[in-house]
Amino acid sequence: KSSTGSRINVAAIYSIGMHTLPSYVKKFMVSYPNVNVHIEYFSADRIYEMVLAGDIDIGLVAVPKRDKRLDVYDFEDEPLVLACSPKHPLSNESQVDIHKLQFERFIGFEKDVPTRMWIDNILQRYNVVVRPVMEFDNIETVKRAVEINSGISILPQTAILQEIGSETIKAIGFSNENFVRPTGIIVRKNKLLGQAGRYFIELLRKKAK
Repeated sequence: KSSTGSRINVAAIYSIGMHTLPSYVKKFMVSYPNVNVHIEYFSADRIYEMVLAGDIDIGLVAVPKRDKRLDVYDFEDEPLVLACSPKHPLSNESQVDIHKLQFERFIGFEKDVPTRMWIDNILQRYNVVVRPVMEFDNIETVKRAVEINSGISILPQTAILQEIGSETIKAIGFSNENFVRPTGIIVRKNKLLGQAGRYFIELLRKKAK
C-alpha cells in the first residue's frame, strides 16, 4: 500500500502543496530521478488520519499538533501578511498596524481550519475585532474573494506570490511584529521509509534546522 522505494506518498494542505513544496520536489528529483513523489491535497484533519492509518508516508500541515503516535518536525515559518485588493484603502500603506483592521470586512477560513485558529489568536492578542463576511475551507477561494474586494484577509505570503506579481492582491507587512504561520512535517512513529523517503524528509528539514 505504501512505498519504500519507487514512490513516496505525500499529503499536504493545499497552500503548502501548491506553493512551498514544488521547489523541494525539484531538488529531490536531482538525487532520486526514478522516485515518484506523489502529492495529494487534503484538509489537515484528513492528513493526520491518513498518516496514522499508514495510507501516506509524509504529511505537511500548518500549525502542527503534537501527538505521541507521530514524529513531528518543524518545516517553514511562513510570514503572514495583510492581503487586500489594490482598490482597498489600506492597499497604499507600506506597513500596517494590526489595529487598523478593527471592524474591517474580513475573509477568513472556516472555524475548524488550524490557520483560522492561529489567526484568531493573533487578532485576540491585539484586541482586534474584525467583521467576518465570508468563510471558506481553502485558500484559493479566500484569495478570489480578496481580489474582488469583498474584504481583507491575513494570509501566508508564500501562497499569494502569483497574485502579488500580477498585482491582483496587495500584500502588506505588519508594523507590530513579524507574524508567522508555523508549518510541520508529520510521519507516523516507527514508519518504515526507504532511503529515498528518509532523504526527502531530511531535505524538508534542512530548512528547519
